[in-house]
Amino acid sequence: MKNNLPKTFLTIITASLFTLSNLQAQNVSLNVLVLNSGVVPQNGTGTVEATINTLTGSGGQTTPVAIGKINLQISVPSSLRFATSQTNLPTGWTVRNNSGSVINICNSSTTLAYNSATILPITLEGVTVTSGTPTLSGQLSFKTNCSAPGSLAGDNPSDNGSNAGFSVADVLPIKLSNFKASINNCQPVLSWTTESEIISDRFEIERSFASSSNNWRTIGLVNANGFTYAKTNYSLVDNTLSSNGERVLYRLKMIDQDNRFKYSNVLPVTINCSIKQVFAYPNPVKNGTLQVSISGTTSNTQLVLTSINGAVLLKTTVSAGTNLIDVSNVANGMYILSVNYTDGETKKIKVIIQQ
Repeated sequence: MKNNLPKTFLTIITASLFTLSNLQAQNVSLNVLVLNSGVVPQNGTGTVEATINTLTGSGGQTTPVAIGKINLQISVPSSLRFATSQTNLPTGWTVRNNSGSVINICNSSTTLAYNSATILPITLEGVTVTSGTPTLSGQLSFKTNCSAPGSLAGDNPSDNGSNAGFSVADVLPIKLSNFKASINNCQPVLSWTTESEIISDRFEIERSFASSSNNWRTIGLVNANGFTYAKTNYSLVDNTLSSNGERVLYRLKMIDQDNRFKYSNVLPVTINCSIKQVFAYPNPVKNGTLQVSISGTTSNTQLVLTSINGAVLLKTTVSAGTNLIDVSNVANGMYILSVNYTDGETKKIKVIIQQ
């Protein structure tokens, strides 16, 4: 049968079909980045952030990318794996499959608007500590309804792939630079500084007494920064202590977001507001830092470290509470630590240094 449709009508149909095809036409690009400066803790979690940008297509297309069109695939080496549960994906995106080493994600119920950026946070797990400069790789391809093969008219395939460097490190949740105590109105004020934090969550402050040093209990909680390479200062006042004159022990339980934790060194503090007392710990000193705990005074006190022959090696002024004294440059041997109070009283302690 002869086709009698007018040429003008055929032209309108052809133009309409072209317009419909362009409803899914646009260029997309991919960028992947491992957060936290690329560090993923061993036996902990990290995040690779995949950003899908929608740009003008090669033919000038500026229409939305259709539902079920995007397939994002990311592959990782054996030092990493993808977490089984991916709970941080934005609404409208689903995991098509996840083998642990390869994950595929699709825009199952959302379109991608023109000139926009969609960020997909994907959870990683650190498996083994890495060396060198390992990378993970991401690649965009196109589907129909997230499963059947498809295409995207106007797309430039040269920007559909992206790599990201990373490292898996046996990192502590927190790098602690000091932990000390002072006395304010007969109450211990604990203070500490972190040099850096990686997925840190909180500090739990634990207390025990020297007479029962294995009986630790939590007396306070301070939220941590989370992630930073800047110095951060923290403090806590122990206002639950009722005893006076007994030697008290403190330690920090540093906990990250995966509930891994590490303890600080034990900090000895003596609370006695009427009797002058001095404790030097540890003795012998083996890590280059001498902790000197002073109680029974509200004035600054002078510490002088001398050799057995009387040569002055170190002189500093400290306050009541626990003070950290750097003796890392002092040679091994026995020394005399003199504690000179402002009222003229002096106490002396023998200190042994074994670096």
